[in-house]
Amino acid sequence: MVTIRKRNLKVFTFAFVLVTVTSFLLNYKHQVTMITWDPKHIITQFSEHIRRLINFPRRPCSCSTCISELGHSLWFDQRFNSTMQPFLTSQNALIPEDSYRWWLKLQGEKSPKNINDTLKELFDIIPGDRDPLQERGTFSCRRCAVVGNSGNLRQSQYGQEIDSHDFVLSTYVPVPRKIKVKKEKILIYNPSFIKYVYENWLQNHGRYPSTGLLSVIFALHVCDEVNVYGFGANSKGHWHHYWENNASAGAFRKTGVHDGDFESNVTLTLASIEKIKFFKGR
Repeated sequence: MVTIRKRNLKVFTFAFVLVTVTSFLLNYKHQVTMITWDPKHIITQFSEHIRRLINFPRRPCSCSTCISELGHSLWFDQRFNSTMQPFLTSQNALIPEDSYRWWLKLQGEKSPKNINDTLKELFDIIPGDRDPLQERGTFSCRRCAVVGNSGNLRQSQYGQEIDSHDFVLSTYVPVPRKIKVKKEKILIYNPSFIKYVYENWLQNHGRYPSTGLLSVIFALHVCDEVNVYGFGANSKGHWHHYWENNASAGAFRKTGVHDGDFESNVTLTLASIEKIKFFKGR
């Protein structure tokens, strides 16, 4: 990533000098018959070009398009909240009362422990010092792949393409009952973020977001470019998981827990406004 940043910085510096010098020469050529060689005039013109470049709005990333840029889609702008923090850390371990009550309702807790005591116990076990995924500069282009569990992944041959991304977010990975992991690597979803996805993006459809849609919206907040694989129906219109042989296994769509059709429309709309790129399988 250091090499990429240095390369982008060199490109930016070259472009900066090229635009400044070219603009100055064109301006001078246009006015050469009108004025004499005046150093003060030249310095004034050069300073004006520098001021315009400095005041030019800085893009949030170096990709050809940046997800967090607003003003391209009213639908997206009304839903995307750039200040939303996906993870709980020891610095922002504050869950608003409405989010906490919503979360408790999902868990079915009748006599829950005090949330502050629970968070204290949590961060006594894991450091929770920072959220490294949200630390990036404007000269970076973080490419992320979100991989779902649809049957359209079968024989798709997307493996090498998926591996080429900076980060791969998989919504279905078998986890053993006991795993060895560094405490510093553990990140905890913020219940407020899950509620935000449910209300802003799902508009209260279903009972709560699926891990698939949650991962897509999460990627919108921490990535500059998002490519989505393994979502939706297969080429025959069947909804099922890639590990199932039963083509009619898509009955999970009608459980009422997740609104599969509405979630699918959200991802397709994101693709239509070019906030994500959607791969439907081969």
